[in-house]
Amino acid sequence: MKILSVLIVAAVAAGALFTLYGSSSNDVELHFANYMTTFNKNYQSEEEYNFRKTIFADNLKVINEHNAKGKSWTMGVNDFTDWTNEEYKRMLGYKPKIRDANHAANLSDMPVNCKDLPLKSVDWIKAGFVGRVKNQGACGSCWTFSAVGALEGAYAKLTGKFVEFSEQQLVECDKFSHGCNGGLMENGFIHWMRNAPRTEEDYKYTLPPTGCREAQIPSSFPELKYGYRVDIGWQCVYEALTHGVTSVAIRAENDDFRHYQGGIIDGEGCGTDLDHGVTLVGYDAETDAWKIKNSWGPNWGENGYVRIRRGEHLGVCGINQENSQPVFDDSEY
Repeated sequence: MKILSVLIVAAVAAGALFTLYGSSSNDVELHFANYMTTFNKNYQSEEEYNFRKTIFADNLKVINEHNAKGKSWTMGVNDFTDWTNEEYKRMLGYKPKIRDANHAANLSDMPVNCKDLPLKSVDWIKAGFVGRVKNQGACGSCWTFSAVGALEGAYAKLTGKFVEFSEQQLVECDKFSHGCNGGLMENGFIHWMRNAPRTEEDYKYTLPPTGCREAQIPSSFPELKYGYRVDIGWQCVYEALTHGVTSVAIRAENDDFRHYQGGIIDGEGCGTDLDHGVTLVGYDAETDAWKIKNSWGPNWGENGYVRIRRGEHLGVCGINQENSQPVFDDSEY
């Protein structure tokens, strides 16, 4: 499209990398052209271009207004700045309402006391138990990435070897969840307690999903031994984290999380109605913040990670509520 080419050339000719979220300029056209170049956006018509530009301008205003307040975290443009709210919401696939009580009974409560332990930093990344940041794409499969991240940590802790496991196995084969339409991390754990996990190499993540291929893809890995529910409260979350990487549910349908760029999310802006599965990989005692791996690629947030302040009651972004952990060896509990 001629208009798009002209705008992109204009942005490049103007030289430069714009600080889209910090500029006071009202030149939305130029900002948007630079955004398209930076994030490799292509639109099929002038109508779509104008539609996406309007969404971008609205979100840019939200970002600028937030950053002007000088809070403990900043917002910035990302792949979702030109998405509608409905498109963004479809990625949020944690669905507590689909929980089947009889199925969930296969999980046990974590055998810990949620003691008020002295808060010390925990870093499972440094321990080698956390893999690369993956990207779920336009699919509500966050729950599988959260579950797989925790499983990878549990297996690395058991064996000392890090292995990438398959999200696609859960997307296509977990009959108690709904693939790209959402699910539960605990359902994934129960599935692995009955069907050995497959590797990412053998069962690659591809969209759209097709049918379950477990029968055609053998596994040399053991079935998961335990899946534990973590009780409510930051003390329980912290104690679980001291044992290993943990699957956590948060509220992500909000501007704080959607536009997150860096720093520590704090306060009540996120809300607490859970809709997104992520992986808790650490706690920093100096800043009193959880470190969490997301599944939206390394260009989102802090190289794919987000930090959230440890909070009381239901927790910042609701993080203290519905969490779980896969375990191969329970001898230390």
